[in-house]
Amino acid sequence: MPTQYFSFGHYLATIGTSNFGLGLFALIYPWLIVGVLQESPSRLGMAQMALLLPNLLFILPGGVVSDRSHRGSWLSLLYLLYLVPVGVLAGAILTNQLSFLVLIVCGMAFGTVSAFVQPTRESLLGYAAPNLMHQAVAKVVMVQFIAQGIGFAAAGQLESIGLTFLLALQMAAFVASSLLIRQSHPRPLERDKETLKPRQPLTELREGVQLFFETKALLHLVVLTFATGALAFGVYLVGMPLIAKQAYGGGAQLYAAMQVTFTLGVVSANFGVMKRAKMFNRPGRLIIITFLWRGGLVGVVALLPSFWVLFPTLFAWGFFSGLSMTLGRTLLHNQVPHELRSRASSVYQLCLFGGAPLGAWGCGFSIEAIGLSYTFMGITCLTLIVSVAAFFSPLWALVGRQDDRQGLVGGKSN
Repeated sequence: MPTQYFSFGHYLATIGTSNFGLGLFALIYPWLIVGVLQESPSRLGMAQMALLLPNLLFILPGGVVSDRSHRGSWLSLLYLLYLVPVGVLAGAILTNQLSFLVLIVCGMAFGTVSAFVQPTRESLLGYAAPNLMHQAVAKVVMVQFIAQGIGFAAAGQLESIGLTFLLALQMAAFVASSLLIRQSHPRPLERDKETLKPRQPLTELREGVQLFFETKALLHLVVLTFATGALAFGVYLVGMPLIAKQAYGGGAQLYAAMQVTFTLGVVSANFGVMKRAKMFNRPGRLIIITFLWRGGLVGVVALLPSFWVLFPTLFAWGFFSGLSMTLGRTLLHNQVPHELRSRASSVYQLCLFGGAPLGAWGCGFSIEAIGLSYTFMGITCLTLIVSVAAFFSPLWALVGRQDDRQGLVGGKSN
């Protein structure tokens, strides 16, 4: 385990401030498309795809760069780079130049920064104790989604607060994140710096990818993660704002309330995980079961039920999503050597956010062609098929290890 100084408290504070800013953007960006510019579902799908597409191009190189950099300093710079697309968006709104093209460009720029942020931020979790990794991940996810929920709630008041104020608040959050991450992982003194090997980017990238092909259970984990991005994440990004606007005739406040309810489910799941002294005995099996449940809940949403059913369903959807993401990230961190963690995290994030742009694009066109309900029901059927296939994967029989990192790497599943 590395000996460099790491403050988990400052890291959690960084997670909070940065995800508050990300929560603001996650609600403002799609609402500008469907609520302000009145664009079609297919255009919303294209815009969400533009936001997520940079992950396909840059997240693997981002993992290599992270493993070769001092993570605190590099992440501090990346948080400041978020100011560029947010500042351009604010300028366009102030000068009445907001257009679909401006949103696409800002979305791609924002997504490019995120592609480098994600593996770097995730790899810092490797400094937590391995036997308590599930608690560390649960705390991070709790803070992440509480902060995002606050961001959703604040963005839901955009009609009364004003877009420019919210964007300024978002920029302030990223500046605070840049300062906090330097406190969490400061650059070591000159005498403590490690001597880096000569740079071999392609070799280093291949090492990160090869890890998953050598370990069947990890490979099946990222395949299921890709399915989550393409199905659940895609329908969530495009379907949710359209359900709020088209199916229920609501505005930004209803969309924000739906997001906050989902977030409360995520937080509740991770609060329970955080209280557990040990990791679950069958984490892979739980991941598959939560994937199955999420598919069923999407089917309930497809029926466009009353609010008394819709909001509990969204809470349950968030609960199973939160449990799944914590289990997946814990498995990854506990099974991957520290020197490969950024690259392994980038592969994991690539599968999640690589599937999402495809899902968002397909969901937008499907909604435009056959409608909201039929699209959601189709996603449910595909999710159930993938879940049944996953019952026969090495993940189903995977036993969690509490005391070391040998669960997957030490005993490969064939």
